[in-house]
Amino acid sequence: MQADLFETVQDSSEILTVSQLTREIKGLLETRFPPLWIRGEISNLKVQPSGHRYFILKDSTSQIKSVLFKGDFSHLGYTPLEGDECVAFGSVNVYEPRGDYQFRVKHLMQDGTGGLRLQFDRLKEKLFNEGLFDQERKKELPEFVRRVAIITSIRGAALQDFLSIMQRRGWIGEISIFPCSVQGMKAPTELINAIDSATNHGPFDLAVLTRGGGSIEDLWAFNNEALVRRVASCKIPLISAIGHQTDFVLTDFASDFRAETPTAAAEWITSQNTRKRDQINNLQSRLSEAPRLIMAQLRDKISLLEAQLANHSPQSKMKNYHQYLDDFSQRMDRVMEQSITHNIYKVNSLGSRLESNSLKSVLNRGFSYIENLDGNVIDRAEKLKTDDLIKIVFQDGKKNLKVQK
Repeated sequence: MQADLFETVQDSSEILTVSQLTREIKGLLETRFPPLWIRGEISNLKVQPSGHRYFILKDSTSQIKSVLFKGDFSHLGYTPLEGDECVAFGSVNVYEPRGDYQFRVKHLMQDGTGGLRLQFDRLKEKLFNEGLFDQERKKELPEFVRRVAIITSIRGAALQDFLSIMQRRGWIGEISIFPCSVQGMKAPTELINAIDSATNHGPFDLAVLTRGGGSIEDLWAFNNEALVRRVASCKIPLISAIGHQTDFVLTDFASDFRAETPTAAAEWITSQNTRKRDQINNLQSRLSEAPRLIMAQLRDKISLLEAQLANHSPQSKMKNYHQYLDDFSQRMDRVMEQSITHNIYKVNSLGSRLESNSLKSVLNRGFSYIENLDGNVIDRAEKLKTDDLIKIVFQDGKKNLKVQK
């Protein structure tokens, strides 16, 4: 039989080399099994200086050699450890030099929600300790938003909710949509590329990273370490609006502002614009009123200056001098009038006194006087001589007499 077996192989071309057989097996395996998910426990984990990780994925009855290359590991957001129960996504391939078939891991996460939560907490602590979530490094959001970049799926409800709120609130501006996957293996890379596109196509006042709610598995792309770091380094102020109010992802902590939902993000933007519009309207009203107020103030100031100038002008001073002279003249007139009246009174008083002492008044009081024939008054007896002729003057006439011894 052995001879028969050798007789059937007459042509050496029918004999496969080890390499040929290995390539045939490689082709069959890699064609038969497209990329798929498998579940198992990590065992015999080895980390090479190159950054590649080699380990075995096993369950209770079987095991398969696995490799996680450095480039794929950098996008995990999770560091696999010995004994981790995990779910791996990748493809079956054959390492020809050793003829080993193995599982090339493209994505890896701990099995079950508890495992995901552990990954979440580990990465959150790591990035927190690096200062990636510090408030001091966050960018200030603009007061007035005119151009918005939306990074989300064009088929998701989040986009429609966001646009509906913006339209209903009468927001006026420009919205640019950067479509990408928000779930699945490709989502982190597409989200990073969308952020880069928004940065390069700017300038935008604000970027909004958003999607609707879901399970922790549905939202897991937003816990990807590379994406979280890209959100933190984004040059545009960025809002993370992922899921529902109770959903938290790591991009929420790295972003400049977290909105609880896509709707909340739209409400915040429109409310900011409404407040700014009110401020602008108030300022415009004040500016329109300002010229009238300024003119009124200027008129008042001009009137005051004119009054001050008038008070110090030569004409004003001349008017003041004329007024002073008129006042002085009136006062002098009153003084002169009073003086004249007083003097008249004195004259009249003296006149009355003179009148009362006049010769006529004396004679009327019963007195008389003697005068000689020449009319000279004789006021002493010694001036009379015997036989002198004299006149005695009375009130009602004169009598001639002769002086006797």
